Amino acid sequence: MSERRERILDAARGLIVRDGYAGASMHAIARAAGITRPALYAEFADRDELFEALLEREAERVLAMSVDATPELTPDDDPVAVAERAVDVFLDLVASAPETWRLVFMRGDGMPPATYERIERGREGIRQQTHLLLGMLSVRGEQRIDTELLSHGVISVSETAARLLVHDPSVDRAQVSSTLRWMVRRTAAHFGIAEGPAGA
Repeated sequence: MSERRERILDAARGLIVRDGYAGASMHAIARAAGITRPALYAEFADRDELFEALLEREAERVLAMSVDATPELTPDDDPVAVAERAVDVFLDLVASAPETWRLVFMRGDGMPPATYERIERGREGIRQQTHLLLGMLSVRGEQRIDTELLSHGVISVSETAARLLVHDPSVDRAQVSSTLRWMVRRTAAHFGIAEGPAGA
């Protein structure tokens, strides 16, 4: 992607986060990017095409971050320790790209239907990854786990934590991490998932 297209998408993201989708007109985007409207239209035919490119870029970033935060689990790993480490990896990734996460979390008037659908597809992809990981963990438990339901819960809690971090500067990241780690340990204990390597 060219440097100019990146600058345009960055400008559009900043406007949307600040003023909502309704406030991100092609004129406003061109002005924020420091280019003329003809130059903007040379890159994107209309606002829908620009929004699609922006969401494609941001969704790829979020998916890549989520993959980085999703641990690989081997029989020699302590599943609880792995999950706790994933908490901090996830929080670090959110802190590294707050504008991206603010955009993904936006709702409300002015959001094009195609944009909403793109975000939801990305969200479902992350949930399915979580579902697979929970399935691997469930075989180590003493009780049956509804991994489908739990994967929705994990996504909701993770999104809530991320929203707090990117929208409220007063939120203590260490406290968020501590709370999520506590939830990991309590959930593992409830389902009889022992700490330490499998069979230890």
